[in-house]
Amino acid sequence: MAYLGRAPNIGEFKKVDVSSWTFNASTVSFPLGHQVGDVNQLIVSLNAVIQEPTKDYVLQAGGNNLVFTTAPDSGDSCFAISIGGNAGDAVGTGSITEDKLAANLKTFDEFTRTFLGESDSCTLSFTPSAKGALLVSIDGVVQAQNNFTLSDATISFDSALDSNSVLRVVDLGIKSAVFVPVDGSVTSGKLADFSVKSSNLDSSIAINSMPMRINTQNVTSSITIDSNKNASLIGPITIDSGVNITVNGNFTVI
Repeated sequence: MAYLGRAPNIGEFKKVDVSSWTFNASTVSFPLGHQVGDVNQLIVSLNAVIQEPTKDYVLQAGGNNLVFTTAPDSGDSCFAISIGGNAGDAVGTGSITEDKLAANLKTFDEFTRTFLGESDSCTLSFTPSAKGALLVSIDGVVQAQNNFTLSDATISFDSALDSNSVLRVVDLGIKSAVFVPVDGSVTSGKLADFSVKSSNLDSSIAINSMPMRINTQNVTSSITIDSNKNASLIGPITIDSGVNITVNGNFTVI
């Protein structure tokens, strides 16, 4: 039949079978018979009065049980309807069709090249997801993984391929999108140990391989030296206007 109002996002209306529920003024938890994803997807009426979600009842047991805040009395009447089903229901085996797949899951990167002269390596037109995901063939003969190596987009073979050999490389792996972090969004916790080199640092804090410490001749931003820290500066030093050095630990100017 026709439906008036906003259609539910997913699923269907499903009336809860309450025939097994026994009210006795002490029991508060009752099985729903199916999983409900969110307490707001459940309409509960007790003695013809609509109950308020989270105030009068909640969900427990992974959305499979309705739990009243106050136990219904013997003789109370109740009905419940779930709306929209459960967004967390497991996807059925074989239920995902091709049109539901993202484009990067339906196509494979492929590279074909005919060698004009002997060569033991070449650069692919794409960067493979992993060596183990590659299907590599030479003149139609599939190559074992130990017959070639991979470095970024360059594939190399143990021996040179003959002139006119046809190389075909197919990446069967799942291609994921590459995201570039926004400037200033990467925190120190995201960095691997020893991943930052002196060449990556600002010149004012660069670490030199020589046995000496180099610092600039002016302090441009305020700094606090914690009580468990030591700090030093080699003069002459100029401190910009409005800039403060707060010393809680040890600070030496040479």
